[in-house]
Amino acid sequence: MSEAKPMRVLCVVPRGLTGRGGIETLFSHVDEYLRVHPDAGIEMEFLPSRGDASGAAWVFHFPFAFLRYAWRVASRRYDIVHLNAATNASAWRKAAMQWVARLAGCATVIHFHGSAFPKPDDPRPGWVPVLRHLFEQANAIIVLGSYWRGFVSRFYDMPPERFDVVANGVADFAPEAPQPREADTPVRLLFAGNLTDAKGAGVLLEAFALLPAGLPPWHATFAGTGDVATFRERTQQLGLSSNVEFTGWVARDAILPLYRRADIVVLPSRNEVLPVCLLEGACAGAALIATPVGSVADVLHDGSNGLVVAPDDPDRLAGALAELIGDGARREAFRAASREIYISHFRLEAMIEALRNVYRKALSGKG
Repeated sequence: MSEAKPMRVLCVVPRGLTGRGGIETLFSHVDEYLRVHPDAGIEMEFLPSRGDASGAAWVFHFPFAFLRYAWRVASRRYDIVHLNAATNASAWRKAAMQWVARLAGCATVIHFHGSAFPKPDDPRPGWVPVLRHLFEQANAIIVLGSYWRGFVSRFYDMPPERFDVVANGVADFAPEAPQPREADTPVRLLFAGNLTDAKGAGVLLEAFALLPAGLPPWHATFAGTGDVATFRERTQQLGLSSNVEFTGWVARDAILPLYRRADIVVLPSRNEVLPVCLLEGACAGAALIATPVGSVADVLHDGSNGLVVAPDDPDRLAGALAELIGDGARREAFRAASREIYISHFRLEAMIEALRNVYRKALSGKG
C-alpha cells in the first residue's frame, strides 16, 4: 500500500550498504526492495556514520562523516532520520546526529541493535546515560524482538510501549527451499560471521575436532573476516583441513549460494540481538544450531528447526552437531520447519510494513 506522498527517510548505517556487518546486510535487503517497489511509500537514502574504520580508528573518520551528514540533513527535506544505534561509542555518535536532525526539524527513529550492557554490579560506563537521552529524544524506538523490549525497558525503567518491535527481515533468495539433497553428498555446515570469540568461531572449531568417527561425510565453511591465517593453521593442527574451509569475507551475492547449499547454519555466539545469518539460513531452508542469546529464540525453536546449545561449551556443541549430521531424517524435518518459520515471521515485506507503521508513528508524534 503506497502513501499519498512518500516519506523521505535518511537512514544512517555504520559502514554504508557495502559494509560487512549485519546491519549493512539488513539494509541492503531493504534498499533492494524499495528500489523494486517505488510505490512502497518510503524514499530512503543511506549514509555511513563510521565507514570501514576498525576499532578506535572511527574517531578519525567520524568528523568527516558527521559534516557530510549535517550538510545532507540541512540541504535536503527529509521527513525522518533513521539512526541505527548500539552501545558504547555508537551511542555518542548517534546522539550528535540526533541533535542535528532535531535542529533541522526531522523526526528521529532510533533502531537499536545493541547487546553489550553492563551487568548489575558493574560500573555504568558513560554511554549509558547518553543512550537514555537518545531514547528519550526519539520520536520512535525500534527493538529487535520482545526480549529486547523487555530488557531495555527494565534497564532504563521506561514504559515497554515506548519501544516498537520490528523483526529483521530478509529478501526471499531461495523460494524453492528446502531443496532435496543427493544421498551421497556430504552434510554441509556454514558459519557466516566474524571469526571472533564473541561469535564463537573458536569454540565451533574445537567442537568439530570432538566429533566422533563414523559420522556421514561432512564439510564446514567459515565465511567471515578475522584472523583467517591463524584459524587455518589451527585447523591443520587439529587435522581438520579436509573438512573445513575458510573463505574470508564474502560479498552478499557470493554468500547466498553458500546458504542455499547449507544443510546446517551454526552460530554459537556469546551475545546477539537478532542475527541476520540465522534468518538467511532459515530462508534457505537450513537447520540451525545456535546459543540462546538475545532474540535468537524468535527464529530458532529448539527441537523444531534446530538445536540450542550453551555458549562456550564445545562438548555440547559437538553433541548437537553430531546429532544433526548423523540423523538425516531429523535434519530434513528441521530444514522444512526453518523455511516455514521464515515465511511466517521474517519475510522482508513484513519488515517494510512494520517500518512504515513506525515512521507514521514518528511523524504523528513529531513536535
